[in-house]
Amino acid sequence: MISLQPIVQRLAQAPAGFAHPWAREVDGAAEFARKRVDALPLPAIWVVRQADKAIDKGERAVWAAPEFDVVIAIANARQHARGENDQILLAYRQAVFRLLEGWEIAPGQDPLKYRGGKVVEYTDGDLYWADRYGFGGLVTNYLGDPPAFEQLVYTGEKL
Repeated sequence: MISLQPIVQRLAQAPAGFAHPWAREVDGAAEFARKRVDALPLPAIWVVRQADKAIDKGERAVWAAPEFDVVIAIANARQHARGENDQILLAYRQAVFRLLEGWEIAPGQDPLKYRGGKVVEYTDGDLYWADRYGFGGLVTNYLGDPPAFEQLVYTGEKL
């Protein structure tokens, strides 16, 4: 119920002093799904929505706590020294962490928190890793306000 577009925009900017080429593509999961696996522009980062947990806070109000994965994909290059690809992947993960951890998307929302990570896929040509982040915010804009009361409208027969 809360847009992840600000996260995509924040990740699109390369961190200052990052030693490797920054992601050639940073986007949402729908854009990733439209790509052919053999044509992915690596390195790349995708933001994938996960669970939206919610706590009722009264009429038309809920505390939403969405979680999302930041999927990092890099080339599994053969020319690197033994273990160097994992170090490069770690550098990307740490850069994303520095960009997101503690950042507030909007006033009144909890800062982003790192929730853990996992391997998605290691292949001969690519490495995919997903780090999960989450935050919370009060959502009160589910429905518009009803129109103001003007008059009673009688629609039945007289008793």
